[in-house]
Amino acid sequence: MIYELSSFKPFVNFLLESKDQLLEWPYYGEFWKIYLLFEKFCNPEECVPTQEEFESYLLQFNEISGSALEFDKGVSGVGTRRLKWISVDSLAILERKLNNEKESDVDATTSSKSSLAPLPLPLPSPSPSFMNSQTLLNFLNMENPRNVNLDKANFLTLNLVLRFLERPTARTILGERRARLNTTALPFPLVCNDSKHSISLSNIGLNRKDLAGNNSKQLVSESVVHHRIYQSRNSLNIDAYHCSMNKIHFLPIFYNHTDLNLGDCSYLDTCHKMKTCRYLHYYTLNPLVKSMAAATTTKERSSSASSDYTLGECFTESFRPVTQPQWISCDVRFLPFEILGKFAAIISDPAWDIHMSLPYSTCKDDELLALPMDALQDEGIIMLWVTGRSIEIGRRALLKWGYSVSDEMIWIKLNQLKRTIVTGRTGHWLNHSKEHLLVGLKGNPLWLNSKIDTDVVVSNTRETSHKPDEFYEIIERMVGKHARKLEIFGRQHNTRPGWLTIGNQLQGVSLCEPEVKSKYESFMNTHV
Repeated sequence: MIYELSSFKPFVNFLLESKDQLLEWPYYGEFWKIYLLFEKFCNPEECVPTQEEFESYLLQFNEISGSALEFDKGVSGVGTRRLKWISVDSLAILERKLNNEKESDVDATTSSKSSLAPLPLPLPSPSPSFMNSQTLLNFLNMENPRNVNLDKANFLTLNLVLRFLERPTARTILGERRARLNTTALPFPLVCNDSKHSISLSNIGLNRKDLAGNNSKQLVSESVVHHRIYQSRNSLNIDAYHCSMNKIHFLPIFYNHTDLNLGDCSYLDTCHKMKTCRYLHYYTLNPLVKSMAAATTTKERSSSASSDYTLGECFTESFRPVTQPQWISCDVRFLPFEILGKFAAIISDPAWDIHMSLPYSTCKDDELLALPMDALQDEGIIMLWVTGRSIEIGRRALLKWGYSVSDEMIWIKLNQLKRTIVTGRTGHWLNHSKEHLLVGLKGNPLWLNSKIDTDVVVSNTRETSHKPDEFYEIIERMVGKHARKLEIFGRQHNTRPGWLTIGNQLQGVSLCEPEVKSKYESFMNTHV
C-alpha cells in the first residue's frame, strides 16, 4: 500500500512530541509498543495503519524523511525489531514541508472562490530544530577572521573549527613532553672549520710514537690528547686552545708515506689500509664533556615531572629495572620463534644478497620470506632494514607476515668529517648516501607513543652493518623502555638493555628471562 504524504503528518507530530520517551524505558524503541502509543495519540478521524501495515508504513516514512529513523538490523517483523535513533532535524524539515503544502491547498481553494487576492496566512513558528539548521547554514557561511589565537578564541567559524581539529591532541603533546624529559640531552658541539687550529692541535696532541706504534684507527685516547694540549697551552694560540674545549676538530695525521697532494682518503676512518694508504687521514678530537651536572639535573627533573603522565606505562615503571641485554647465537632460520615469546617491537637487519663480495654470509630472499614472524607478535611494530634492490622484497615480506607498511625511515650517512658520503664503499652501481628502514604495523597498537620523532636520522657511519643508536632510541620511545623488544640478525655491538638479540654473529648465549631461558634449554636438550 502506498500512503499519501499527508497521512504521515500525525506520525511526524507523534515522533516530535514523544521522541524523548520512545527510546527509553519502558518502551526501548520496540515497534509494537510504538504502534500502540501512536494509535492512542491519533484522533479518531485520522487514518491510522493497522499493526500488520505498520512495517510498510515505517519504510515509506523513512524514505520520504531522508532516513530520519534508524533501526537495528533493518525492519523485519514488527514484534522483534527496535528503533535505535531519531533524527530530529529531519523530522523538523518534513514537518515544515507538510505544513507548507497544507497552506498551499488552502490558498488554491480560496482563490477559486474569489477574484480577490487572498490574504497571506501567517507561517507556523519554526521548530527549534529548524532554527538550529538555519544557524548551521549561517555558521558555514560566516566570514573567517584572520590572525585569531585559538587559545583565546571566544567564537567559532568553520575555519577555526578546522584549525582546532588540526591541532595535536593532548595525548600527543604530553607524550612528546614525557619523551623529552626521559631522554638524556646529549651535547651537540659544532665543528671547527679553521684549518690552522687543527694543524696546531695535531702538532701538539699527536706525536711520532703514536703514529708508529699504534695500529688502531683512533691512535690514542682523547683524554691523552687533551692532556697534552693542556700542558702546552702556553705555546698555543689562545683562540685555538679555547676552541679545542668547545668544538670538534679533525686533526690531520701526517704519516711518513702521506702525500698531501693526493688529498683526503675516500674512506677516511673506515680505511682498511690506513698504515699504508698515501691519502690524508684524520684524528677526531671531541671537546671535553662538561655537562655531568646538567645531565644529573635533567635526570632528577625527568623522574619527578614525567611521573605525572603515565598513559601507556606499566604500573611498575618507576621502580622496575630494565632487563639486562640478552642474546642467542644461532641460525635464525632454524630457531623456533615460539620459544622467544611475544614482543612489542622488532627490528631486523637481514644480510641481503646484493651480489657483492662481503665480509659476512648473506640471506636469500625466499629464506627471509619463510621466517615464521607471525609467532613473534600479535600486535606491535616492526622495522626492517632494506637495500636499494630489496625495498620491494621487504614490502612483500611485511605483507606476507601480516603487517601493513605504514611508514619508511631514512638514515642519511655522514662520514668522519660530518659530511654526506659521496665516495667510498657505499653502493654497487652508485655511491649510496642513505639507507631505508621500512616500518610495519600489526593489529591496532593504540598504545604506541606516536608523533614524537621524525622519519629522518642523520648520523655517522661506523663499522660494517653497525646502525645508528638513534633508531633504537626511537623504538624505545614508541613502546617504552620496559616493553619486550627483539632484534633479528643482530651482532655483538647491537646488544642493549631491554632487548633480546638473535643472530649468527653473536658470542654464546645470555638469557635472564626465566621463561625464555627454560624454553631455550628444553629446545637445545631435544635437538642436540
